Parts: sequence; structure tokens; C-alpha cells
Amino acid sequence: MVHDALDLNLYPGEVTCLLGLNGAGKSTLLRTLCGFQPSLGGEIELKGKLLASYSQGDFSRMVGVVLTEKTNAGGITVYELVSLGRHPYTGFFGQLRQEDRRIIEESLAAAGIAHKAYNYVSELSDGERQKAMIAKALAQQKSIRMASCSLLSASFAAWNCWL
Repeated sequence: MVHDALDLNLYPGEVTCLLGLNGAGKSTLLRTLCGFQPSLGGEIELKGKLLASYSQGDFSRMVGVVLTEKTNAGGITVYELVSLGRHPYTGFFGQLRQEDRRIIEESLAAAGIAHKAYNYVSELSDGERQKAMIAKALAQQKSIRMASCSLLSASFAAWNCWL
């Protein structure tokens, strides 16, 4: 348990950082706040509505998340991975429009990984893979963005694009 009586309010336009020692529960709290694992008690609200009441689709249209877990997407290129961030906007068949391509390219550049766009994800270092995941989250254009703090050191410049 991270804390037995946590009361946290986050506001638009603010950046909130949760600091703590390794193993203190930061990533666990982030996964819980995103609904990826059940809370041990209490309630989580997002925009005044219980997190549990959101469908997976509604939640994914609002929140972009980058966690520290290693991505197993080795059979696709970095560009293809980042283009998956446009999925909510491309319709059933996933056809990218010119606007989607522009957003993908801007996201790749902002995360500092554009030079690896046509490399396979399996060819990337861990830091490059983190940058690719940040680019994917940027391409999602969500109003709420959450990332594990260790990712910020991988591409602080890209993080600034989220502000």
C-alpha cells in the first residue's frame, strides 16, 4: 500500500511529479490511477466521474499512458508503432490521412526518434524504445498524459511537448 488515505487532485495545465525510492509504489499507483490494476480501497474519479464507470474506449480516448514495461512490438517499425497512437482517429480500417501522417512525423521528431522511424522496434535500445513509446503517446493527442518518471530521463525534451 502506497498510502492509506491518499487524496489527490490534479488540474488542467499543471504538471505533477510523484517522487520516491525504487519499490515505493510509484508505478503501482500510476497503474491503479489508470485502472490497469484494481485499487486496494477507495474510489478514483476522473473528471468528476468514477474511473470504473468509463468504458475502455472512453478512457483510451482521454488518457495517454507510457509505462516502464518493455514493449514487445519487434515485428513493426517505429513509424508503425507510433501510427498506432492514431487508431482512435482512423476509423475501422485504420487508414491514415495526411493529417495523421503529419502528427506522427511531428511526434517522432518531438521525441527525438525520427531518425529511427523505419527501423524495427526490436532493433532499438531500451532508451530508444522509450522514446518511441513517448512518440506514440504524443501522437494520441490526449488531454491527460501519464508517464513513469524513469521515462522522463529518456527524452526530457519530448516530455516538454506534453505540457
